[in-house]
Amino acid sequence: MALSNRSVYGLIVFLTGAGYAWLGYHLFGGDDHAHVTLCVFKHMTGVPCPSCGITRSLLSLLHGNIQEALWINPLGLVAAILLIVLPAWALYDGVQRKRTLPGAYHWAELQLQQQKLLYIPLIALVLVNWGWNILKDL
Repeated sequence: MALSNRSVYGLIVFLTGAGYAWLGYHLFGGDDHAHVTLCVFKHMTGVPCPSCGITRSLLSLLHGNIQEALWINPLGLVAAILLIVLPAWALYDGVQRKRTLPGAYHWAELQLQQQKLLYIPLIALVLVNWGWNILKDL
C-alpha cells in the first residue's frame, strides 16, 4: 500500500522529531541515560540487532569522532544524513509549494517493487552490519 503525500511528510516529521528528541535525551541527559535502549530484540534475545548502536554512533558524530562513529555502527552515518537531509527537503517542499519528497519516495518504492533484485544488496548490507554488531558484542 502506497503512502499518500501527506502521510510521507507526516512520517518524516514524526520520525525525525523522535530521532532528534532521542538524541537530545542522550546528549543532555548525562551519564545515567547512557545505557538506556529501546531495542526489544536485544532485550529479548541478548543479541544486538543491526541498528543497535546507532544512537552512540550519532553521538560520536556530533562530537566529531567520525572513525569511532563508523566503528560503533556504520548505519549511524546513514541516520545522520537522513536526519539532516529529510527535514531540509520537507522544508524546501513547504516553502516552494512542491511535492518532490513524496515523489522521490514513491519512485524509490516503485523501483523496489519492479526490480526485486535490488533487495539482495540491501539485505546483504544489513546482514553484514548485523554480523559486525554481533562480532563486536555491541
